[in-house]
Amino acid sequence: MKARTVILTLGLLLFCLPVKAQLSDTFVFDKNQAITSWDGSDPANPPYPNAMGSVSLKTSFGGSYGSAIDVPFELGYLNNGFLAPCDPLVWQPKVWTTGDGTHDGDTFSQSGSTTCPYFTGEWGTYQNSDNRLDGFSVIANYRHTDFPYYYHGRKYDNFRDILQGGTGTVTDTIINQ
Repeated sequence: MKARTVILTLGLLLFCLPVKAQLSDTFVFDKNQAITSWDGSDPANPPYPNAMGSVSLKTSFGGSYGSAIDVPFELGYLNNGFLAPCDPLVWQPKVWTTGDGTHDGDTFSQSGSTTCPYFTGEWGTYQNSDNRLDGFSVIANYRHTDFPYYYHGRKYDNFRDILQGGTGTVTDTIINQ
């Protein structure tokens, strides 16, 4: 009888403890930062054909500082999926996949991540919210492209890194109390 009471008490305590659930989706984006696929969907037959969303890799978005992502509202993220601004992306070092960055056509990948502490599920701060957007991360692929120019008969190389597309993940934490 005593063991049964202890088991029931432990069961009730576990039922009352907060449980964390994560909403997480992966995406693929193109050179224009438009999202073309969600969770491995076929880009030729998108699940949200009128609103696949986009990602902004810039540090300034619409006059506000920070990166941004626009997620289809059907996926259930905060603010109907329009998450701007988030904190600026923190970029890791470039990883050269072709060449070393000294020639036209060399390519590299670069990963970055950000947090979005401004988006919570109710009025409150990020620390005391039951539903908050943790942020998003990306792996962006670039091509090192030469745009040469001539000055006084001499050729100069002007390299620019051109986005080719990439992949990413967006994550939302829900704490059930």
